[in-house]
Amino acid sequence: MVADIWSRPKARAGMLIAAFLVGCALTGSLLTRPSLAEGAYQARTQTAAISDAALAQRTSGLASLEDGFVAIAQRVLPTVVSIRARRTVQAGGDVPDINDLFRDFFRGPGGEGPEFRQFPRGFRAEGGGSGVVIRPDGWVLTNDHVVGGADKVTVKLEDGREFDGTVRRDYRSDLAVVKIDARDLPVAQFADSDKVRVGQWALAFGAPLALDDTMTLGIISAKKRQQAIAEGTEGRFYPTLLQTDASINPGNSGGPLVDATGRVIGINVAIKSPTGGNVGIGFAIPSNTAKQISDALISKGKVVRGFLGVVPTALTPAQREKYGVKSGGALVETVSENTPAAKAGLQPEDVIVKVNGKDIEDDVDFRNVIAWTNPGETVEIVVRRGGKDVKLTAKLEAAPDLGVADASGPSAGGSKLGIKVERVTPDSARKYNLGDIQRGVVVVQVEAGSPADEAGVQPGDVILRANGREMTAPADLDRALSGVKSGDRIPLVIRRENARTLVTVVAP
Repeated sequence: MVADIWSRPKARAGMLIAAFLVGCALTGSLLTRPSLAEGAYQARTQTAAISDAALAQRTSGLASLEDGFVAIAQRVLPTVVSIRARRTVQAGGDVPDINDLFRDFFRGPGGEGPEFRQFPRGFRAEGGGSGVVIRPDGWVLTNDHVVGGADKVTVKLEDGREFDGTVRRDYRSDLAVVKIDARDLPVAQFADSDKVRVGQWALAFGAPLALDDTMTLGIISAKKRQQAIAEGTEGRFYPTLLQTDASINPGNSGGPLVDATGRVIGINVAIKSPTGGNVGIGFAIPSNTAKQISDALISKGKVVRGFLGVVPTALTPAQREKYGVKSGGALVETVSENTPAAKAGLQPEDVIVKVNGKDIEDDVDFRNVIAWTNPGETVEIVVRRGGKDVKLTAKLEAAPDLGVADASGPSAGGSKLGIKVERVTPDSARKYNLGDIQRGVVVVQVEAGSPADEAGVQPGDVILRANGREMTAPADLDRALSGVKSGDRIPLVIRRENARTLVTVVAP
């Protein structure tokens, strides 16, 4: 119907004229009533005035929060340093001590990271990281993977001054201290990391991508994250990491993670990312651990830990029901021979429920209790065995010093026999077709004409026991061979192609 009307020329013209007249009438009416326009303007100005007043009132809290963040920056930044570490890479070598989890933390200026390619003999690779001043007389705390194995370490303060530093390392915890010749430095204050709560503010400081004096903001996302990092970092274990979504990027490693009062709650150590950049999953070593380690390094030059000789693991719900343990406890998975644990009578499948009267929460708690008990001390251990509590006593030994030997490659014991061994990792399991093997150390290199070669040891062999000692890391091989003399016969229990073989190697 509408189409028919618009198809007739006279009708269409009449309708257009009528529409025009109506439009003029409406326009004239609006123009002759200025009160409408004025009212609209007044409404707009009144709304704006109300919004300004509300904004001033409602953002007072934000302004205070902003002032708080600025105050934190003013307090913390003077204690944050950037670190350059120069390493000499051997022929065809790669920078030692760097795992995939850390590679994006250890970058050259600008973050391009060329040092992780293969280099000619004697190439000097320089990487960067961060640190935090913890003593006014020039002690700086950082990560071991930032400075470990470096030929030269340079520390740059917030005021621009640079100093060469000397390093004291603790490989196992991935912490180190650097001493510089400076005095009266501002120092960071430490908080009790045991009191950190999920959801609280967390601010990360450091020099990401060589951008000094950077601060980022987030929260604590989780606590007690466990990261066992085996590839290229034998013996390192991160049992109680803090997780944060504060932006952490290459170069932040070793810098402080602080709370809303500006006190250190952690030392940035790693990120988890499919891209190598920040995706909101960063980790920090808790401040209580960092303080214990740094105090020991400064006062004694090294960290001495207690050693029992068991491999503990967490209990599953099914295991709790099986062993009659409702909560807490750590399950003994293996007991190494000729260790304090073996001498005390500990057995696989024991559930450790108390140490020196302290309830054991889990395997992580147990590791920490033993580690921070002095070697030579006797500890009372209560285990659940066969549904009953059994009391045992053990005299702890000093834990093997993983130091630079494990960080740089083959263990001393391995080189003595002419082999290079590594901890069994998912990568080595795939490379050597090891299947589901999760224990032992895998032989990755055999020197021609060496005692191991003459005994028939081959690359890909997994050493389960050496000289009666169970192998869980290259350091165990050092311990097994520490008292061996020339001509001694060393039995090696080896797994090869899903079969166990006994190989005897004669010590050179």
